Amino acid sequence: MKKIYLIMMVAASAMMVAACGSNSGNNQGGTEAEEQQEEVAKEEGTWFCETPGTVLTYKQSGTTNDIFKYNIVGSNTEGNKKTITFNVVIESIKGVAQQPVGCDVWTEDGYFHTNAKAMMGQYGPAFSVKGHGPVIPEEPKVGEDLGDSKIVIEALGTTGTFHNVRFTGQEEIETPAGKFKCWVLEYDYTSEVNFIMNIKQAGTVKMWMKKGIGVVKNVLNGEDGNPTLVQELIAID
Repeated sequence: MKKIYLIMMVAASAMMVAACGSNSGNNQGGTEAEEQQEEVAKEEGTWFCETPGTVLTYKQSGTTNDIFKYNIVGSNTEGNKKTITFNVVIESIKGVAQQPVGCDVWTEDGYFHTNAKAMMGQYGPAFSVKGHGPVIPEEPKVGEDLGDSKIVIEALGTTGTFHNVRFTGQEEIETPAGKFKCWVLEYDYTSEVNFIMNIKQAGTVKMWMKKGIGVVKNVLNGEDGNPTLVQELIAID
């Protein structure tokens, strides 16, 4: 079962970003939605932390339990592309393999991008991870279809597809790291594992995101609507 949920861990890791939202976003009136969009447009930065030396710590619980640390190294701008570099440490990986792995995300032409292999840290090279999570606009619009994306873990014969990706509004939430006014990103997922036997699963993902930080909280729900995996920001150092 761990193989099934590993791809969702990849997707969640590949989306360590930020926002503000209301889970009834598709029912909002035009004025309220416009005010929210104007508010996020005024926020500086992108959907990730850019401050060198900052360490973001996330706790994962549910089907698999772990601790992830993202140590921001720096950022570089060339033309209209800004690249943010950081190191990833996954606590459950011990020994030499636990050495930090250099990763990057970038913003270009008004969109925030992630690379699944890089965001997987120590798992990326070992499992031959390809693809990316949803590409996110710097100025989100409630209800806008953000297109499909796919992640493939070749070593495990696993494919994850993410569709119906959209911002649904804004919410204020609290985690051990503090209170945050976030945008809410929601999407559906399907995963298929062709490793000895064929296993298919589907469900939904809800992510609370904050500009200048990244993902604040991420909840993976199974087909029955119940949470199976939760990741949340527990410290900013």
